Amino acid sequence: MKIWESPAGEIKLKRHPFSGGKSHQAWDAADGWIIRRLSEPASPALIVGEAFGVLGTVWGSADLTVLSDSLLSLSALELNRSLNPEKTGGSLKILRTTDDTSAAFETIILRLPKDLGLLELYIRQTQKYARGSTEIWVGGMDRRWSRGAKSLIEKYFNIAETFPFERHARWLRCTPADPQYVPAPEASAEKPVWEIEEFSIKIKPAPAVFSSGSVDGGTAAFLESFPEAAAKSSRVTADLGCGAGILGLCAARLNPQSEVIFTDESFTALRSADNNFRLNKLAAKSRFIAANGLEGVPDGSVDLVLCNPPFHYQNIQTLDVALFMFEEARRVLVPGGTIQLVGNSHLGYHKHLRQYFPNAREVFRNKKFVVLRGSRESRQS
Repeated sequence: MKIWESPAGEIKLKRHPFSGGKSHQAWDAADGWIIRRLSEPASPALIVGEAFGVLGTVWGSADLTVLSDSLLSLSALELNRSLNPEKTGGSLKILRTTDDTSAAFETIILRLPKDLGLLELYIRQTQKYARGSTEIWVGGMDRRWSRGAKSLIEKYFNIAETFPFERHARWLRCTPADPQYVPAPEASAEKPVWEIEEFSIKIKPAPAVFSSGSVDGGTAAFLESFPEAAAKSSRVTADLGCGAGILGLCAARLNPQSEVIFTDESFTALRSADNNFRLNKLAAKSRFIAANGLEGVPDGSVDLVLCNPPFHYQNIQTLDVALFMFEEARRVLVPGGTIQLVGNSHLGYHKHLRQYFPNAREVFRNKKFVVLRGSRESRQS
């Protein structure tokens, strides 16, 4: 936890659940700018795409609704509001990207995400909640202000005022576009279903979902050495951080008698995996869990864990996420259960994985990726 002397006073904030090291903090200059500008947004207000709930905490005395695709970001909001009870007298409602509501808002504050597909998803949802008098603020740090981001904003909103960069942060004040004009989506445009032929698995592209438009390099490497024997004998398989669900779908295809658990912290990703499971008419049982890691999955209940762990969290590169996933896999695996994962070769996952699975070994490697496999020992310290 760190203390921020914000324009609204002293605030206790934590980068939750993955801090990324002592040098990183939950807030940035874009937070400071919009807090100075608005003091408190006109209610009812909607905050979209916050990473750590900074604005949702600072403006906690207002009537707020928070829209997010990230379970972890909503968890950070809950934690940071609990650290500042004196700031949180107003009402708070939560909207997930898979939810729908007829609500309208006087003020909408949208923080730019890294992924353009997610930005477009947020913008299109924001359109539904705006009315003619709604004031829309879009902002973030300079690394988020790509040409693609600016193009999407111009496509969907009327830009009323552009503010200069200040401490590498920029904000735009926008108004809703003509409600009769709803442009066709770009990043989320209807794309054809594609197939992983060796497993007869079809994938329907979805906006803002990792590896849903095509097989990424890591997944391709994983499929080169898929643990078919373990999948065919598994009673319960977990696709940890499932994205579009490719790994779990392949396991379900190999073993119709199994149960496959799909977990991800992205609500949109889970919906995509669920849709793909239905699309393929798989006979295996399935569960879809919005979770940090494998939360909600009992200890010692899984035979096989499949994982393509991210090495970034929000705006930083970190091993924290992967290490947490390794620990979660060890927790849920039965004695003798198998984990297989893929990662960029330069990350050195083999050294870290062996802390949790001493028998972990390399089963595939190419110029960029390495695939590792290990098993839980019968007895653990």
